[in-house]
Amino acid sequence: MAELLTAFAVLIAAPFCIGLLPALAMPGEKAAWQEARDREKENGSPTGKEKRSPWKKAPVSVCPAAVYAAGFVLMLAVFQVLAVPVILTETWGFPRIVTLYSASLAVLSVLGLLLGLPVLRGMLADLKALLRKIRKLSPETALFWALALGLILFQMYMAYTHEFFDGDDAYYVAQSVIAEQTDVLYRILPYTGLSTSLDYRHALAAFPIWEAYLARVTGIHPAIVAHSVLPLVLIPLTYLVYFRIGMRLLKGSFRKTAVFLILVSLLQIFGNTSIYTNATFFLMRTWQGKSLLCNLVLLTAVWAFLQLWEKDGSGERKGKTQAGWWLLLAADNVTAAMATTMGVFLLGLFTAVCGLVLAVRQKRPGYLIPLAATCIPGLAYLAVYAAVVIL
Repeated sequence: MAELLTAFAVLIAAPFCIGLLPALAMPGEKAAWQEARDREKENGSPTGKEKRSPWKKAPVSVCPAAVYAAGFVLMLAVFQVLAVPVILTETWGFPRIVTLYSASLAVLSVLGLLLGLPVLRGMLADLKALLRKIRKLSPETALFWALALGLILFQMYMAYTHEFFDGDDAYYVAQSVIAEQTDVLYRILPYTGLSTSLDYRHALAAFPIWEAYLARVTGIHPAIVAHSVLPLVLIPLTYLVYFRIGMRLLKGSFRKTAVFLILVSLLQIFGNTSIYTNATFFLMRTWQGKSLLCNLVLLTAVWAFLQLWEKDGSGERKGKTQAGWWLLLAADNVTAAMATTMGVFLLGLFTAVCGLVLAVRQKRPGYLIPLAATCIPGLAYLAVYAAVVIL
């Protein structure tokens, strides 16, 4: 029971609490069933002293799925920032990573709860509207959602109950086991068990060490964390991002978004046409950094760019801050480095292309400045990589 509670705290509660911070400035991510906030805007918002206090500030309507997804990406980015310096400087540094990261999660979670009270209050108000929305769903829409959720649960069930072998586990999962059992960070060669020099290409992508952290705090073996626990978290998390993308592309239509999720699920289930497809990585190598990059990191960037593209009343055209999206993109850049050393380059290239198109479409060249700023963590990471390899 203690293992399950700890896993819930780290993988569910902490990301949600941390996600309340960027949610305060994520226009366009209001819940699709939001109704009360529109009426409040018509009546005017609090002014003066009340506006500065999180306890008295007007409720902010943000979809819980968006809060959790953004918080999870931020949580991974924090681990990368803390872990890389320790990996480079300390051979037996794993306990230090565990201490620093646990403290950071606790502090950020508390800050999220305190500063994110307007978002929580908005969710409570939206819950009533959601219940009314569910009662009004047509039988066809309810059937589509039942199929979509059933397909997602089926993928989670198959990933949990079936054992998939992959040659890369001999290195990545073995590194997690070594770190958890010996406290040594990338100084033992998994194939032979002999001491070795630091492998910078793999050491600077700290995702296996994050899995070792989960194993240490929960008491679950790292191989079980990788093969059984993480698919139950990363698969639904990815579909939460797909859900927000679908709601954005399909203009908030519940029925069309359900059909969108059904189509995505079918592509994933029947996508194992080779060992290199996105679907193969998603369902059969869920716990590997490469899968995290192509199924969560790049997808989160697509989600953020679609929201930055927003031009209606919930977007930047009304003068509202977009700080939450810039923060999410910067964190996503760091998480790309955590997944694989190539991730920074790929996400940076994607950001450059999308940013140029965004600036031209919106006729706002100034968009390129914050977009370039979101790539600074990636550039710093590449500079560190080049320095340690050359020196």
